Amino acid sequence: MITQQPLNPSPSPPPAPISFSETWHLLGPFQIGTREATWGADPLERIGGFRSLSYKENDRYRSSLAVNGTVGWSILTADRSSTGSENAKADLLVRFENTDWKSLQLVYGWAALQYQGWARGYVTVEGNQQSTVVFYTDQVLEFWVDDEHHFGGDFYGYRRAPLVLHLDPGKHQIDIRIVRDVRVIGGIGEPTVSIGLQAEVSEGGLKLVEGSILLPDMVEGKLVSSLGSVNLRNEEDRWIDVLSLEPVNESLPFRLAPGQSRPLSFDLALSHVEAAEVSFEITYEVEHLPGVFRTSQMRHAVHSRKAEEPQKITYLHPGGIASYAILKPPSTKALRYTSSNASLAVVIGLHGAGVETDSDLVRDTFKDAPDLKAWILSPSGVTTWSGDDWHRWGVADTEAAIAAIPEWIETVGWKGPNVDADRRLVTGHSNGGQGTWYALTHSPDKIIGAAPVSGYSSIQGEYLEVLALVFPVAISSLIMAAYVPYFFRHEADPGVNAILQSALADYRHELLLQNGCGIPIHQQHGSLDNNVPPFHSRRLSQIQSQIDCPSEYVELPGKGHWFEGVMTTQTLLEFYAKVLGDRPAAASLSSSFDIVVANPGTMGSKGGIIVDQLTAPGRTGKIKAEHDVKQSIWHLKTSNIHRLHFSAEAARDWTHSELVVDGKKLELLRNVPLSGQWLVHSPNESWEVSCDSVWQTLQRHGRQLGALEAILDTSSRYMLLTSNETLSLAVQVSRNFFQYFGADAEIIGPDQPNPTKGGNRVILSLGSAGLVVATASQHKTFFVDGEKDFCVRGSNGRLAVYGFTEGLGAIFLRPGTNGTLELVIWGFDIPGLRFAARMVPMLTGVGQPDFIVVGQECAWKGAAGVRALGYLDNSWNVAESSAVL
Repeated sequence: MITQQPLNPSPSPPPAPISFSETWHLLGPFQIGTREATWGADPLERIGGFRSLSYKENDRYRSSLAVNGTVGWSILTADRSSTGSENAKADLLVRFENTDWKSLQLVYGWAALQYQGWARGYVTVEGNQQSTVVFYTDQVLEFWVDDEHHFGGDFYGYRRAPLVLHLDPGKHQIDIRIVRDVRVIGGIGEPTVSIGLQAEVSEGGLKLVEGSILLPDMVEGKLVSSLGSVNLRNEEDRWIDVLSLEPVNESLPFRLAPGQSRPLSFDLALSHVEAAEVSFEITYEVEHLPGVFRTSQMRHAVHSRKAEEPQKITYLHPGGIASYAILKPPSTKALRYTSSNASLAVVIGLHGAGVETDSDLVRDTFKDAPDLKAWILSPSGVTTWSGDDWHRWGVADTEAAIAAIPEWIETVGWKGPNVDADRRLVTGHSNGGQGTWYALTHSPDKIIGAAPVSGYSSIQGEYLEVLALVFPVAISSLIMAAYVPYFFRHEADPGVNAILQSALADYRHELLLQNGCGIPIHQQHGSLDNNVPPFHSRRLSQIQSQIDCPSEYVELPGKGHWFEGVMTTQTLLEFYAKVLGDRPAAASLSSSFDIVVANPGTMGSKGGIIVDQLTAPGRTGKIKAEHDVKQSIWHLKTSNIHRLHFSAEAARDWTHSELVVDGKKLELLRNVPLSGQWLVHSPNESWEVSCDSVWQTLQRHGRQLGALEAILDTSSRYMLLTSNETLSLAVQVSRNFFQYFGADAEIIGPDQPNPTKGGNRVILSLGSAGLVVATASQHKTFFVDGEKDFCVRGSNGRLAVYGFTEGLGAIFLRPGTNGTLELVIWGFDIPGLRFAARMVPMLTGVGQPDFIVVGQECAWKGAAGVRALGYLDNSWNVAESSAVL
């Protein structure tokens, strides 16, 4: 029986009025590099931080951007509005007129239009008792509310996971860090920053977030998928347990920490929906309050589509959340000369940054190509920025979307051809064009064609002479196409810079282009594109010609970044038709090809070869394969490769020839499946064949590989372990996962049982005993020695010791159970823990390696202030040749 009662025993007073100040005090601009804010790099921290300063009209501060090298305070007037006394908005348009932006841009390009600064204003809460306030921070990464620091904000303006505050009556100081990022805002016009703040007074309880319900479309009265989701927000200062979701009417043990937002996925189990609208409501309990509570009812329209129309399908993302894609099955005309027993390829269309997949823009992308002989799939990537620019998180979403097509076929009773999930023509625009390059270079055996349109080469393109000196790279040309160069990052030791750059090598498509050789490629770019300059496509086309990798490049005169029909120009239609023509006979393996691997954890097979491990992390590995047809011998020449194997599909190509690796003839095992054999580079510099799989339980492999962003490759929702002392930071980490990836994290408090299931774990640990009690893992590369030192053990047993000092913190990967990962965030004190938590992957292009030890100086020096950072080898030891200790 559900009892209806208010959260407070006495009648609730009306919401207290709330308002933002009209006058804000502004200080800046100061230098900052691309995606550097995560590392701190705030020069004001050297003098105690902006929060320690008071507005003084004549005070001056050193800045490399301003005339005469100093900046002062200015006054900014907010554009304020409200939709009632309990809902206040303030829009800030930030501009700095004391800087010659044109001169800086003339020398440094778009990098010169990036800057940082601070703005201070106030929010005033009326009334005579504490109010719960939901605080939205559009285009903000970092801010303070009174003495409380918050990192993450809502840089992209998702508005998915606002901060929940509990404010006493009176005036509260808001300090906003301004970060201008060309990757987000663009590089055209005056370099301003638009910040949107909104504060809503809440009555508390559990909020079923309006507009957040995800449901599939209907075809002929049937839902095409069974999975749905809705976003929930705990607006209490207590834990909340969700009991049920109606009308699903199933038990849903689901906890939310105070202030936490989470996506609740559910199985509709509804094969037939008669109504065009479905309503939902939730019952829940609040910690230490009697009774059961019910949310307000929310209604959601279910859209009906025809079978041949683009339609929304839902599916389970590997991260344990519901996601969706737009699927268009082959048209009747396309099937006219196709056997119903055939299997057709998939055209994968990747959207650009900030684009909602469930929109006419995406649904109509291929409207001028209605009869392609293929399934057309437009994955969402979970977010409008595809989470991580179509990399680990976005690729996982794409794979889940492809795997959901057979369910659609069964659900709607499709009688046409099946889907061939291993034949993919991938295309995309802008950020999706970049994602097309990523797919091409990381899954070459599954790609039958690639058409990147107006795509950039990589975010961080920079001169990499430093990287070449410390970590040799895989391609001779080191001058890379630059989207937003990293010129203005703070000066750091060359070894530190090399590690930061090598942490991003898996996304340097310029280095990995050889993986796409032999696959049809058609590039298209507008000559007047001022969003992604055509130099990117020109440069990639040039590199392909230098590595004997032919491709087509079409530059459209007078065209900009986007125009109607950009994905269906005549040359693109011809390319699609050619690649999707009558299916050829089984392709034979090229007699000569190259493989370049930056991270085996994200690299698929090429020519049937799968690289499992590199010898030295932080460097690319290479294989050159050549087939001596006359003698029937395959020669493999390797560099920085420790372990590889062959895919099951490769047996036909690799079992009927002799195999010579780095000059040594190897005999494959006759009685063991090819995919169960590994070629291993032994310590004595020779190769051997092994079928012993024990190494997979002892060594780093698969989804455990990569820099810190490997934590994104999870097999279920995150498990976030915390103490009461670190709970607010745990909620921040959870909020950032949800805000930027749509990911779900279950927070496990100290009084809750240690979970035995779930995906990757994030562990917050404070002080001298934290690492011992946080987990049962016995990994001892990183540990606390007594109550005085944090220690890092090198591969040779040498200890690097960091004495406990204010602001000391660390973040690192270590092995979990069953191939999972643990990401440990440790701090000697709250400031150290808080700074280490900034390093949890959130924005692309930051460059976090496997482990980082931070100190106070990071706050103003950025990465130049780290105490240690680097990579872990295959045995989870610090790779000292790839680390700074």
